[in-house]
Amino acid sequence: MARAIEDWMIPLIKGMIARGDDHSDIAAWFLINQGRISEIKTGNSFLGERASTIQEAPSEQLPPTAPTVSPYEILKAQSGLWAARVALQGVQEKIEKALVAVENAENRMKTE
Repeated sequence: MARAIEDWMIPLIKGMIARGDDHSDIAAWFLINQGRISEIKTGNSFLGERASTIQEAPSEQLPPTAPTVSPYEILKAQSGLWAARVALQGVQEKIEKALVAVENAENRMKTE
């Protein structure tokens, strides 16, 4: 199921349309249905009417042009990094326990 268009997206979408971005690239950036881009551009449908009163965002506020990393790919990467962090923290705990055990063994050897 495609994601709903939120009001904050419309100025960016309109700016990307004006910049000449492909509808498929715009849709991929926002993870929305490509048909919604056409509705915003043409003014057809309820979404198009709603968008007609909203100004396009200035070019300096627009996301980079394609090819670029999509928000979905960023989310996947963040998820992978989180999993790596969890794994590394588990290893860190084991290393710290091992270091304590080595230190204890060295201290016992000194006292014997």
